[in-house]
Amino acid sequence: MLIPREKPYLSGLNSYYLHLDKFIEHLQGEIGSGCLYCQAIDIELLVYFDEQEIVRGVIQKSGERAQMSQSLDPVMDSLAKKNFQVTIYYLDPASIFFWGQMPPFKRAQARLKSTDIPLPDLIFRLSQKKFSGFIDVDLEGRDDCAILFFHEGERRGGSYYWGRGGLSPSDDDYNSLLGLMQNNDAIYDVGHFKSDLTLAAQQPKSEQEDKSQENDPGEFFASLNGAMEEFLEIFVEVIAKKLKTDPLIELKLKFIDSMTEFPVLDPYNEYFEIESNGKINFAANAPREKVAKALIHCAWKAIDERKLHKKFHQKIDSWHYRAALEERGVKVNQ
Repeated sequence: MLIPREKPYLSGLNSYYLHLDKFIEHLQGEIGSGCLYCQAIDIELLVYFDEQEIVRGVIQKSGERAQMSQSLDPVMDSLAKKNFQVTIYYLDPASIFFWGQMPPFKRAQARLKSTDIPLPDLIFRLSQKKFSGFIDVDLEGRDDCAILFFHEGERRGGSYYWGRGGLSPSDDDYNSLLGLMQNNDAIYDVGHFKSDLTLAAQQPKSEQEDKSQENDPGEFFASLNGAMEEFLEIFVEVIAKKLKTDPLIELKLKFIDSMTEFPVLDPYNEYFEIESNGKINFAANAPREKVAKALIHCAWKAIDERKLHKKFHQKIDSWHYRAALEERGVKVNQ
């Protein structure tokens, strides 16, 4: 689940001692709008509310897709079966429906590090891809954290540990985050909305988060697809000056030489296709990590034949996104 990063309005409560429906009525009168987060070992609950009504209830069982409800009944059923730790967050009226109607999202499998890519560079790359989703920033060794939200490449606001309300559009808050990151390393958890925010406000979705480990062929930046396409961009840039032919054709010739060592390269398997613009399309049954390892092997083979090993190494060593491959066990340097 995704919860606000602001300090809680109330925390340390236990559902055993609460009549939740009455408690929410009390909160509606006291703070107006917000969310109630309930956590147990194998299940999490969220209730978003404003002054007048329940905006949405969310039930997330471990390993399963979240269930949505416009009423409290499913949440109350879950509360009756076990005890939960309860935390309350204030969300101002400008942000409650953003949070309460947030579209489904999928997290990237690989988490990125600020030591591999500065936050402004990551945001720039995502903006080029017209990214809609969030970057969850966690500063190592500190309580400070933030979630930055984006719609079609534009930063629309953020939820900050030191903030209030759940969706600050302030550049000052964003700059404060950048200031903290100058002296502290951070981890980025990137999530991609599966539908845009406008549709989300109109159509309740059937799931809040898909935590499956499948690779989506259209997955956003930091996916294996995106990382491999950027690897090929570097390959083409380095080797192009040494060739009179298309570098990608040269690479494909190396596939033929390496099929014995890497059977995934056999074209009869139809595991993947590289388009003329360097875009990679994987088949649904493709062993993607194995294909990535084979492609990287062939790229280095072509590089070594042209005696461009040192130059290619320099490019790869300074490449921010190799972590997206290495965290999947795909070695980039040879």
